[in-house]
Amino acid sequence: MDSTLPIDGSKPYPVRRPSSVAEVGELVRAAVAAGEGVYPVGGRTALDVGLPPTKPGVALDTTALDGVIDYPARDMTITVQAGVTVGKLRAALAAEGQWLPVDIPRADAATIGGAVALNLSGPHRLGYGTLRDYVIGVQFIADDGSVVNAGGRVVKNVAGYDLMKLQIGALGTLGVVTQLTLKVRPKPEAAAAVRFGCEGHRLAVVLDALHASKARPVVAHVSRAGTDIGRAPWWVTVVFEEKAATVPWQVETLRAELASAPVIAVETLPDDPAPLVRDMTDAAAGWSPDGSAARFVWKASVRPSRTAEFLTTATGLSAALSLRAEALNGIVHGVVSAEIGEHAAADMLTKLTALAGDGSVVVRSCPPAWKGVLPVWGRPTGDTTLMRHVKRTLDPTDVFNPGRLFAPN
Repeated sequence: MDSTLPIDGSKPYPVRRPSSVAEVGELVRAAVAAGEGVYPVGGRTALDVGLPPTKPGVALDTTALDGVIDYPARDMTITVQAGVTVGKLRAALAAEGQWLPVDIPRADAATIGGAVALNLSGPHRLGYGTLRDYVIGVQFIADDGSVVNAGGRVVKNVAGYDLMKLQIGALGTLGVVTQLTLKVRPKPEAAAAVRFGCEGHRLAVVLDALHASKARPVVAHVSRAGTDIGRAPWWVTVVFEEKAATVPWQVETLRAELASAPVIAVETLPDDPAPLVRDMTDAAAGWSPDGSAARFVWKASVRPSRTAEFLTTATGLSAALSLRAEALNGIVHGVVSAEIGEHAAADMLTKLTALAGDGSVVVRSCPPAWKGVLPVWGRPTGDTTLMRHVKRTLDPTDVFNPGRLFAPN
């Protein structure tokens, strides 16, 4: 285990690995007293997300907090400590025929606490939503070292100021999350995938047809063709997960509808699509199969009706740009695999932001030195003032992940 850890290009921080919630509280109190920061880390799969740290302090490793606290499977809820890896969580749920249908990059290393801090999602977002839809209880350590519990074990549990929802996607800036209660779902009985290609000028028509389909996919993934496929510039992969009796109907319904659509090479994939979806998830975050990370990765959120236009226009920005999209959600992922300079990256973001219209483009990963220039979180939005107010209210001494979400004023 590392004794020090650099975070997003910073000087190495001393690593503290508490084995209990009480120890986390002690570390937070000590940091506040010293005027330092606490930087929660888990599987170290997203240390480059956000802005660089701005204060000295400690990296608080949550991976020793990896227990399953309670799992009443019949209630379809589970309570775990935040340092549990997503892979371990999946294994526990699978033993009961259940799952958490949210895609997390590098799931065997990523912790559920880190995934919640980023509100991660992937191709299954179309059918099942994001982590915000599954977190029903949270425990975290506040800036005075006290334990705060919000939500609970009941699926419908909302009262007062929603501290639970505030923690989801807060990048660890509002407290150290130590425990989570999640609602889960029964594992689908069957799954199947259909893949087909289309020319770029036909992509909008094809996606409109998919949107209007009588079939109900849980994944609709679009990618620019690789050289190993090579018969069309765009490929669409559609995944169905349902009861064993209904998946064949879904597949045949879609295939019948595609018979009159401008597509080519329609095929039903012979294998379980789960590994394919995992590969999609990792690739969208810039991870190669060998575990190496791309230099420059961005994510755009656009109107679903404009996804095809965004993709076909963005593809002309760089020959090294790989594009993937959760097409019916309007989520587009861009990965630049080759070397690219800071100014070229900034120019690409400017063009992408204009292309996104009223959507947004954020940087998932880039060299730390670029973050003083690139709009990492996209263009300013009207809710920034409110988010800063919440941060000041819940963390007035700026002890939790200082600088990582907001640049200094």
